[in-house]
Amino acid sequence: MNFSRYRGRFVQGVLLFLRVLLSYKFLSLRNVFASDSLRQERLKGLHAANARLLRERMIEMRGVLIKIGQFLSSRVDILPEEYTDELSKLQDQVPPAPFRDIVKRVTEELGPMDEVFSSFDEVPIASASLGQVHKACLRDGDCIVVKVQYPGIEEVIAADIRTLKFVIRILRVLYRQINLDVIYYEFSRIIYEELNYLQEGKNAETFARNFARNPKIKIPIVYWPFTTSTVLTLEYLEGIKITDFEKIDAQGIDRKEVARTLAEAYCQMVFVDGFFHGDPHPGNIFVRPGPEVILVDFGMVDRLSAPKKEGLRRAFTAIVDRDALGLVRALVDMGFIPLTKDIQPLVQFTERILQKYRDISPSELKAMNVKEIGNDIVESLQLSPSIQIPNDFILFGRVVGMLNGLASQLDPETNIIEIATPFAKRFIKTDAMTASGVLTRLVATGRSLAALPKLLTEFLVTTSRGETRVEITSRDIVAELHKISRIGRGFIFAILIVGAGMASVVLRINHFNHESAWSAGLCGALALWLLLLMKKK
Repeated sequence: MNFSRYRGRFVQGVLLFLRVLLSYKFLSLRNVFASDSLRQERLKGLHAANARLLRERMIEMRGVLIKIGQFLSSRVDILPEEYTDELSKLQDQVPPAPFRDIVKRVTEELGPMDEVFSSFDEVPIASASLGQVHKACLRDGDCIVVKVQYPGIEEVIAADIRTLKFVIRILRVLYRQINLDVIYYEFSRIIYEELNYLQEGKNAETFARNFARNPKIKIPIVYWPFTTSTVLTLEYLEGIKITDFEKIDAQGIDRKEVARTLAEAYCQMVFVDGFFHGDPHPGNIFVRPGPEVILVDFGMVDRLSAPKKEGLRRAFTAIVDRDALGLVRALVDMGFIPLTKDIQPLVQFTERILQKYRDISPSELKAMNVKEIGNDIVESLQLSPSIQIPNDFILFGRVVGMLNGLASQLDPETNIIEIATPFAKRFIKTDAMTASGVLTRLVATGRSLAALPKLLTEFLVTTSRGETRVEITSRDIVAELHKISRIGRGFIFAILIVGAGMASVVLRINHFNHESAWSAGLCGALALWLLLLMKKK
């Protein structure tokens, strides 16, 4: 890319960020001697002015900035209404690109327009950050929608990614305790993946298969003969935008049921399919009587790897059971929190947070004092200053945040955690008994055994310095002795399993087939016994 051509875009992006950031710093200085009511009035005015400024600049510049604005517009549970109301206009009201550019792209990819389509609406039904969607009809009469990627968008995105990298460098100075680099790398990966419309078509078909038995979720059919890497042709499914509440209510559609249907669909994606839609902003979700939920735009997706599923399984188990220690341990293992010498203060803090936020509805969260929530965040950073979001959880966190925002708009009393609980419990139960689940547990056990010498050395060094503090009760002693006993038996069984397996192989090589079969049977029986032992608490 000729970056000098887009140097002005880079400077614009950086100056926009600095302008918004400094405006709040100046307001803080201005409000030193102001009354509380005047502070609130000034703050609301600044929110509205900055939100309007951001929307105008994002529309003007397009590219990645619109993606960021779409994400922020759905965070009604934490952002001021001035921002969400203004930025929500970015969902499907982005001014379209000139129609001649669209014609050029479609002609290059599919051939002359009049030979492919019997009609092609010049006015798009949706305009977004990377492309726009037009309604059309094929020569055989099928009504479809054509998603066309903007010509030259690759260069625009490259410039925006450079801008984002520079902005993150500034934020890294202000918030040193948070590793923002992973956000940059994950966001860059996701954006570039969205440029491939062939992959998006494959993603759509995967979702269609996954929801084939769910009549409440509709996925458009892909028309492959008219699809390329920059043009995607899909079935036209008519519906009401999920945030067009007047039309939804006029159709007699139950908003509470829509919120539940959408939440359950995402629970299936996460806990059953392990493959989820990563961009649930209102412009990508439509509703029709039933209620039925229509999902579109499948460029941003993610899969749950086995380690990620295991981490989520443990974390959600802890949340459901209100187990603060279990949640902290899960977050440590997933890379959110670094392992420290004394995690007890963090466990106590987590226990208080679970009690405070676990059963709260979006409306109750929004009604809370922002300063109170900020104090909880500051306290968590003080207890664990190196807290961060691992790169493979960034998109997942984004989806949870956007869903929570949508649920709050549809029905302020909807609690996503409560809806997800039955799915999570089934996920926990079934995953533990699958071959992959058993294998994951065995791998985790192996890693723990491998790390044991190092942990023991650190413990002995710490003890020799007089830095160890022990708080234990008789109940703790009994529990730990049971754990030690189980680990010891498990280790012995593991040795016997390996020995029996090796004996079976050696006997087979030396043509002692009968004895080899007995050894293999013994190996299998011991493995089954070990599995039952692992299941016992």
